[in-house]
Amino acid sequence: MKPVTTVEEAQEIIRSYQGKPEDFRLSVAEGLLDPVGINMAIITDAIVAREWEPDGFIQEKGFRIYKYKELGS
Repeated sequence: MKPVTTVEEAQEIIRSYQGKPEDFRLSVAEGLLDPVGINMAIITDAIVAREWEPDGFIQEKGFRIYKYKELGS
């Protein structure tokens, strides 16, 4: 799984995904994990727009794999 390196790339992957949120994984390069969290806030806005919410992540070397679920489930 190749980590995304830009917010725009992450947003496009989120918007174009067809399937259940529980099956979706978003691999995010550590370079996007800014100290203030602005990049992940923008990415999370795209997730919430799909009526999903974060469901944890797996830390790997150099990136994180984020998991999601239906909002409110």
